[in-house]
Amino acid sequence: MFDALYLSPHFDDAVLSCGGNIHRRVGRGERVVVVTVFAAPPPNDLSPFAQSLHARWSALQLPEGSKPSGSLPFDRAQEDRQALKRLGAECVHLNYHDCIYRRAENRWLYDSEESLWGDGSSLEMFLVDELAKTFNDVAPLKPNAEVWSPFAIGDHVDHRLVKLAASDWGKKLKRRFRHYADYPYAESVLGGIEIPLSDSDRQAKIESIRCYSSQLSTFWKDATEMVDRVSRWTERAFE
Repeated sequence: MFDALYLSPHFDDAVLSCGGNIHRRVGRGERVVVVTVFAAPPPNDLSPFAQSLHARWSALQLPEGSKPSGSLPFDRAQEDRQALKRLGAECVHLNYHDCIYRRAENRWLYDSEESLWGDGSSLEMFLVDELAKTFNDVAPLKPNAEVWSPFAIGDHVDHRLVKLAASDWGKKLKRRFRHYADYPYAESVLGGIEIPLSDSDRQAKIESIRCYSSQLSTFWKDATEMVDRVSRWTERAFE
């Protein structure tokens, strides 16, 4: 049974936001699991927006001068497994698609950068109840286990869905879960309880973030900037 469970909307969210805390827990002998919610493999049919993201992620993985083939040179699920292995945590990948792949009524629900933020589509509010039921069965927890969900800082639609579903799950269990400050969106937001980390916790987090090589350009211009910013940021919790 697990001592702590972290709900991660996407493959990198828990590590970006809580990697040091996860490493700290594992170091003191706790069993930790990270549940990545929107982890289904990409579909064959992609929107132009999703195609543009795949092209960018692929470019980071190809040797200089080479051209992309039909298969994807990146594997976000494998990146996640490698990152969590470095932290000593276990991982569970749920079979729900990232919002950039979701469609309803024969249209893409999130087909631009601007569409990723805010309330999300009313056509998929059913996911809140469905995810809450799924979370309840995903991993065996000790009676006093801590459950962490995103605080949804930044208002990404997938982060909001996971937060709402976690809240419903907690109500059913009559428990209050903790929230983590979503990094890097939380860099410009004050508040929360700072989590003390050792230098080794921070270094382990940085090394695990390096595993997400297809995603580094999403938040930083290069690995040097990533190390600098992650080193200076303090993980935080919200009740």
